[in-house]
Amino acid sequence: MSSKKLKKPRKQKPKTLKRLPPKIKISEAILKLSEPLRQKYTDSRRIRGIIGMTVVAWNISLFPKEEHVNIQEKALDALPEKLSAEDVSVFLENIEILIERKNQNYPHIREYILKYQLSFPGDTITLAVSSTPVP
Repeated sequence: MSSKKLKKPRKQKPKTLKRLPPKIKISEAILKLSEPLRQKYTDSRRIRGIIGMTVVAWNISLFPKEEHVNIQEKALDALPEKLSAEDVSVFLENIEILIERKNQNYPHIREYILKYQLSFPGDTITLAVSSTPVP
């Protein structure tokens, strides 16, 4: 009679499931990122500016960090010349905050916003966004 050793089954490590971030529309992400500012400034003119600033911050966040200052300078060139130094400082501070929030909450979304449309039907805000993947 030959003796054969039975192999014990190997214990398998439990598989850890990668948690995929929840799917979210970019328009919804922009509204969430801008929410603290929109709560502070509620008139439609300011909300338009806040959404525009959030879109600028979103697109800047997709570039390498070392290019942010250069891109922010280009964004400043597009602002009205009559802004005070304090206005420019507040703009840049908010851009930095929005970039940080985008990178914390939506690092997995790598799409440039090409254009957007904002409307205010009734008491709501509607935002439609066209985007393209980062090459």
